[in-house]
Amino acid sequence: MEYLEVNISDISLTNVGFAVFLRSKDLSEERVVPIFIGPLETHSITSVIDGTKPPRPMSHDLMLYMITSLGANIIKVAIEEIIDNTFYAKISMKKDEEIIVLDARPSDSIALALRANSPIYVSKSVFDEAGIMMNEEEIQGQSVTQEKKVPALPKTQLQILEDTLENALRTEDYETAAKIRDQIKKLIENG
Repeated sequence: MEYLEVNISDISLTNVGFAVFLRSKDLSEERVVPIFIGPLETHSITSVIDGTKPPRPMSHDLMLYMITSLGANIIKVAIEEIIDNTFYAKISMKKDEEIIVLDARPSDSIALALRANSPIYVSKSVFDEAGIMMNEEEIQGQSVTQEKKVPALPKTQLQILEDTLENALRTEDYETAAKIRDQIKKLIENG
């Protein structure tokens, strides 16, 4: 299988929710692959991009700590295929001389790769199936990452996070609620 190494071009709010846009490091590939993710996954990824250090480890921080404590290292993640409009990824780890490959959601794979400074790959077949042509202005239209200076956040982004916060409080998921509250506060302060 042929792969292209990618960078996160941006994370944006689209008309159907948050999307992470993956762009090939190979400049001859002009398409980007958008992968739709939830608000919590968005927070986990953007916190690394923004350099935000939570007071306690988030789930992906904990997973990376467990992996490295067991003597393994994440060597790469790869988004390999699309089945029934669902992206499938694999996390490749190395422990001693053994390579361990685990199935994972792309959002979890990306969050772990960012924390481990590991490369992210997308198969050529995924680019062929899901890649779209977008210029930077289209991608950055409603950016939620702080690495790019953008105008104040559209109200719809805040509404999504506020709705997610309300749901977390209603289900008594206070740890998630605190994370979302902090993200809302940061977005408002930087807006």
